[in-house]
Amino acid sequence: MSHDWNHNLALIWTKMVAPSRPSISELNIYSKYARILQNSKREKLKLLVLGSTPEFRDWGYEYNFDITVIDNNKDYYETIFREIRHKDIKETLINEKWQNLNAIQEYDIIIGDLAIGNIPPVDLENFIEKVSKALTKNGLFLGKSFYTLKNYVPVEFRKMVIDYYNGPPYNPYSYFAYNLTIGCLDENNLLCFKKQYDVVKKLNEAGILKDETFEYFTNVGWDTQMKFLFHVPNVEVFESLVQKYLSIHKIEYGQEIYSNNFPLHIITTKNTNLFIKE
Repeated sequence: MSHDWNHNLALIWTKMVAPSRPSISELNIYSKYARILQNSKREKLKLLVLGSTPEFRDWGYEYNFDITVIDNNKDYYETIFREIRHKDIKETLINEKWQNLNAIQEYDIIIGDLAIGNIPPVDLENFIEKVSKALTKNGLFLGKSFYTLKNYVPVEFRKMVIDYYNGPPYNPYSYFAYNLTIGCLDENNLLCFKKQYDVVKKLNEAGILKDETFEYFTNVGWDTQMKFLFHVPNVEVFESLVQKYLSIHKIEYGQEIYSNNFPLHIITTKNTNLFIKE
């Protein structure tokens, strides 16, 4: 599902905003747990970033982690480097699919933003098991993704746009992303990005979505570059798979307009003693 993350998509992806990128408030939450782990160990922590997310790589640099990136597309990895703030960063690249993760070495932190959605549903449990084997004792698996939530009631698209214009100013993607995604899922909880584009195009043609708002969505690759399916699992299904191999220590939330719909899972190894003094 992630084979189309190439050079061209890397150029487009830089126009994306949270929740498709980690936000500052989310990084602050991850940092809280990274510091707990750092305080429990003497040696330098080993960080594995699922994908080439520059925010996580800069974050690892700032915490003096030993950084490894796993990414199936080397062109994407090299192109997105333009987003890295710390140009003297030192890191190792594993040019491989995330779901093929092998514990070449153990990692103290494995982190990925929307990583779950880029793993084919049939590979998800196997991937979680591999993560469990790749973590050190007390290691952390951190991240967010799109999930279907038990109590979420989708908002009709027309009303979504009207509410957007009647409220405080937000980036339209941050405001629309979750509801638009849930409303465009197929019967297998898979998202076709072209379907999202068609929705906003129709809203624009109907005069509901303003031209300046629609312009943003014409530049994020939904209709031209993102020609793959994205998996949005039921959150309870995901958590039940996690708990077969790992432990969910806590679920936290950022401080953005979308945050209530994006649980940040703080996952650790079974029988951890990391949080005894927390």
